[in-house]
Amino acid sequence: MSIKEQARKQGIWKRVEIIGDIAVIGIPFDKKPEDLINVANYIMSRLPYIKAVWGRYRDVSGPYRLPTYYHIAGEKRSETIYKEHGCRYYLDFTKVFFSEKLSFEHLRVAKQVRRGEVIINMFSGFGPFSILSAVLGKPKIVYSIDINPYAYYYLMANVELNRAYEVLPIYGDAFIRIYDLEDADRIIAPLPELADKAYEIALQKIKKGGIIHLYTEIETKKGEDPIKIAMSKYSGSYYARIVRSVKPYTYHVVVDIKVN
Repeated sequence: MSIKEQARKQGIWKRVEIIGDIAVIGIPFDKKPEDLINVANYIMSRLPYIKAVWGRYRDVSGPYRLPTYYHIAGEKRSETIYKEHGCRYYLDFTKVFFSEKLSFEHLRVAKQVRRGEVIINMFSGFGPFSILSAVLGKPKIVYSIDINPYAYYYLMANVELNRAYEVLPIYGDAFIRIYDLEDADRIIAPLPELADKAYEIALQKIKKGGIIHLYTEIETKKGEDPIKIAMSKYSGSYYARIVRSVKPYTYHVVVDIKVN
């Protein structure tokens, strides 16, 4: 039986995420971590490079937006090297926010960066938006702020790991530290739960003609289009897409905004 069949049998297929040499299984709400031990052992037997398996509930809580994780099998280790779009990231997914669903967005935004830009990433995490933007776009500088001390630590490590020296890690509250910075050509605000506050502050620090990549949470009623709602909410919106469904009728949506 394949890993896919084994996982589907227990109702968890599409919930398995590979982060470096660690597999993370999304735990259904009707199961406990120990219910997944057979799947975890099966994954490790079929994929020898997987050294540990963890379980994760879909909840996100606390100031650092971290889900609840449980170790299931293998090495009791959550630090790993994750590879994405040619970059390598050293991280501990139990201490910093990680979502493979943002991989497309990391590349989409980075491809828009132009040489010489000043960029502010208000919530940089371990660095995937900032570092890929620096590697592909060759901006002047990417100010990268995060209030999570672990994210700051891993971002500094990842700057060295990828030789992305245009990225400047800044530890602290983005809503305060941003006022110490020069105005930006591009601002990235990947924290949906605080999108409205981030938008208002980003408007104060963006140059005329600059771009804001705003990640927001949109609640809808049956039949409503979250993309239309998001674009009508933020003046200057010219592009939007659904990043993921959070729960029924609630979506994380990215909105690209040109500020005139």
